[in-house]
Amino acid sequence: MTDHSSAMPTWALRAHAVFDWVWWMAYVNALWWVFALAGGILFGVVPSSTAAADLTRRRLRGEVFPVARSFATAWRRDLRKANVALGVGFLVTGMLAVGAAGQLAAGTVGSVLGVSTVVALAAAFLITAVSVPLYVHYELPLRAYLLTASRWAMRNVLHVVLLLLGAVAIAAVGSILPGIVPFLTVGAWLTLSTVMCLSFFTANDRAVADRAAAGSPSS
Repeated sequence: MTDHSSAMPTWALRAHAVFDWVWWMAYVNALWWVFALAGGILFGVVPSSTAAADLTRRRLRGEVFPVARSFATAWRRDLRKANVALGVGFLVTGMLAVGAAGQLAAGTVGSVLGVSTVVALAAAFLITAVSVPLYVHYELPLRAYLLTASRWAMRNVLHVVLLLLGAVAIAAVGSILPGIVPFLTVGAWLTLSTVMCLSFFTANDRAVADRAAAGSPSS
């Protein structure tokens, strides 16, 4: 007998994988909004983001799980811890975003204050973006995540640039197709940033292990 899956053209398999990930992003996007609203936005955004990253990490590992139920479980588990660990970063990023939007509306974004606000917003956004996958991938003291994310960002400028380009690409698609923004953008960003950061972390851990092995005395 012929295995139909093995006979399927490569382009069809790739198209299926792409659509599968698009569906995942849309599903995560919907769950993120539901649980962010459940936490009154202020307390719901952070655990919704860490839950999305946690489930994306599990999906990358090939795990099979009920998505909505697992999202709810992760959200409840991290409602307090994630806010304590990352809440300040999200709050600062949100305040800077409001400030940058005000500068843009006033037409003063090109001023010294406007440029400084935009630069600070980009830095805070990227540090926060790194801290979410960091939170689900490593066990650290709660107060250490934002500081560790900041140090990692300063030591891995190329990776940070790639992460920023990913954010710009999603924003560009959203500006071209504004109708998808409520249904896909948040899920797309959380999925992409998680996939990229986990890849960066894995590569960094491997490099550290290789250096340690090279520096250890031979037995």
